[in-house]
Formats: sequence, C-alpha cells, structure tokens
Amino acid sequence: AHLTALRRKLGYASSTLYKIRDNVPVDLRKELYHTLFESHLTYCISVWGGSPLCKTSKIWTSQKRCLRLLFGDKEAFLDKFRTAVRVRPISNQLLGEEFYKKEHTKPLFNKYHILALRNLYTYYMYMELFKILKLRDPITMFEQFTISHRKPTLLINEVPAENFVSRATKLWNIITPKLKIQDFSVNISATKNRLKNALLNLQKKNDPITWIIDDFNVEKI
Repeated sequence: AHLTALRRKLGYASSTLYKIRDNVPVDLRKELYHTLFESHLTYCISVWGGSPLCKTSKIWTSQKRCLRLLFGDKEAFLDKFRTAVRVRPISNQLLGEEFYKKEHTKPLFNKYHILALRNLYTYYMYMELFKILKLRDPITMFEQFTISHRKPTLLINEVPAENFVSRATKLWNIITPKLKIQDFSVNISATKNRLKNALLNLQKKNDPITWIIDDFNVEKI
C-alpha cells in the first residue's frame, strides 16, 4: 500500500517539475528535484528500500522518468513528433525501435550527481545506523546491535534475518572498512560526504550508459 501511494506522489511531483522546468534556471532544477521529488522518495526508505526488486522496480522507473523530464533533452524528444511521418525522408518513415527508444538516464544521474534508488537506500540505511551507534540514541535501537569487543566498529550479526537490524549490520560491516572509519569520533557531516561520494563513484565505475548490478554493489566501493 505504501509503495502504491508513493508511486502516485512521485508521479504528481514529476508532473509539477516538468511544468516548471522551462521557467527556472538549470542550476536550480536539482534543488527542486531534492525538494519536491527526492523528499518523498526517501521517506522511510530504510524500511521499504530492501524489498524485492519486483516490488520496487516501479519506484525505480518513476525516479528515472523524473530525471528524463527534468534534465533530459526535451528538444530531441519533441522533434520526433513535430512533423508527420509522410513528410520525413523515406529512410525515416518507418518508425522502428530507435524512434521509440527512451533517453538513457545513467548519464543524467552522473552529470547531476544524483544517487539512484538502490544507492539512496544504502546511503540512508548506513547513515541511520551511524547516528544510532555514535549518539546511542534512541537507546532502544542501540541495544538491538551487538558490538564486537575486539573491534569497536565491527558489528556481530547473531541471527541473520530480513529486518532493519540484520540488513543494517551487513551493510555496516561491508562499508565501514572501505570508508576507513576507525571509531565514532568522526563527524556526521564528513561521513555523509564520504559515503555519498563513494556511492556516486560506484555509479560511474562501470558502463557509462547502461545500468548494471555492480552499480549498486557496495562491495565494489
């Protein structure tokens, strides 16, 4: 139910952004994206973001659609429909796969430094856990995690399960060594920047056009 309502909200946000995109400078579009779209997208993402791909695929599609509407090549898209087929050159009168192919979104994500859905999930999961462990607040959540006596930044996952504690523990143990976090004296803002840059670089590592599974594989950071 939440994902269905979320998809509806994201559709409204995308439509609003498309209507106003031509009336705002390009450098302000990213701020509007974060304000009107990503704020809905990331609400409770640590709860539903780990759902199977079959359930979150439509949300991922909504995010890509928003990037096309807000940052895509509008002129190239509209040009396809400006003239009737019969007045096109003979070689272009047969509208095949190329005509209906959508603009690739990966270059848009990387150009404007925007995290894809699955990397947003990783970012929020990790940062929520970092704040819980650093501030020990809320204490009831802190007590759900088991910290290793040998290494203060290592968590022990005693009973693997499909819940926040187990998933967050797994992500924590993979990402923390890669960010070279030795203790909890690290500033929260600095950790946010390091993690976001690491995830953005992860998105850029592989194919510059097509999304692949390694674009979201935190072990490749």
